[in-house]
Amino acid sequence: MGEKFSYVCRSLRSEDEAEVKQIVKNAFGGFLAGEFWDWKYKLNPGFDPSLVMVAEKDGKIIGCNHWLLRSLKLSPSIEAKAVLGADVAVLPSYRGGGVGTCLLRSLRSSRTLEREKPAVAYIFANQSLAARFHSPAGGYVPAPDRTVSYYKILNWKKLADGVKVLNDKIAMGKFVSKLSKFELTVLFKISKTPPLCLTMSEKSVTVEKCMKNSGPDVTIVGDLAAFHRVRTAKKRQRAMFRALLTFKLRIKGKPKKLLVFYRHLWLMQEILSQKIT
Repeated sequence: MGEKFSYVCRSLRSEDEAEVKQIVKNAFGGFLAGEFWDWKYKLNPGFDPSLVMVAEKDGKIIGCNHWLLRSLKLSPSIEAKAVLGADVAVLPSYRGGGVGTCLLRSLRSSRTLEREKPAVAYIFANQSLAARFHSPAGGYVPAPDRTVSYYKILNWKKLADGVKVLNDKIAMGKFVSKLSKFELTVLFKISKTPPLCLTMSEKSVTVEKCMKNSGPDVTIVGDLAAFHRVRTAKKRQRAMFRALLTFKLRIKGKPKKLLVFYRHLWLMQEILSQKIT
């Protein structure tokens, strides 16, 4: 219960989704609006509605908070279960009444977390926000500087930035000798990440949030760690064949499309080879 008004914090129900999307859109603008919420949460293989908390007052959703189950690789041989907190939002007229605190602390009563038993719950926030809100309200402990490294293997914004750089190079004619007349759509279905599509042609590359898994020419299915090893290996072709032979990575498509894919594998490497943090 809040100090200024009464409300209840509970897990997400299917009928809450439209109100939650609107609250997130109002708080964060277009970046998290509409379909992006579906892509980031509902279509995420790790999505669990019991880990999305909402605050309700008189049948109206006034705030929300999201968590996603994660695996943190602490060393080459040690992984720990974790839960990532993100996108806490409260309607402006209800701020200052303890709603955010309730949403942050309600994670501890989740039956899903009682079952999964994560070793750590973590969140990213600017220092002033963490000092005023996340640390005192949610009980988070700020990580010491220079002691924690966190890498995202498939990062939507970094991927889009990489595509923009590549398209600028294509427009300048840098890859004329290596590009031929072709068009290929590649769907990434990597474990624990929402689906992503790359559409490549001799004119440009586009990256899309795949809302429907229909129509890709090539589909890459596999383990996130295996994909990361291939992406960062010095000899990527050898690493890819090793992943294929051990079935940790599968590439599906018609033979002609697969041939086009392998012929233009360098194009994907241009996009994915940068270090993403």
